[in-house]
Amino acid sequence: MPATPVYNYVNPHNGERIVSLLPPDHPQMVCLQQGGHVARSKFGILGVLAAIFWFPLGVGLCLLDRKVYCERCGVTIDEGVC
Repeated sequence: MPATPVYNYVNPHNGERIVSLLPPDHPQMVCLQQGGHVARSKFGILGVLAAIFWFPLGVGLCLLDRKVYCERCGVTIDEGVC
């Protein structure tokens, strides 16, 4: 059986050494090497409808129905309340 390659990384924020089985071109490792995620938000349909029909209070509901994810690696940063 061939040996599994192990990769060593250094966290740019605190200098911590990380050992991983993921290669350097894996999206999650690219986010680690670049120093952070590329955050994008998606708003749910219920939140958008609440913002339209119950303005201005609906805007707060829209923000509760928001999902924040990383555009680069796809990891969910904030799921939202709803």
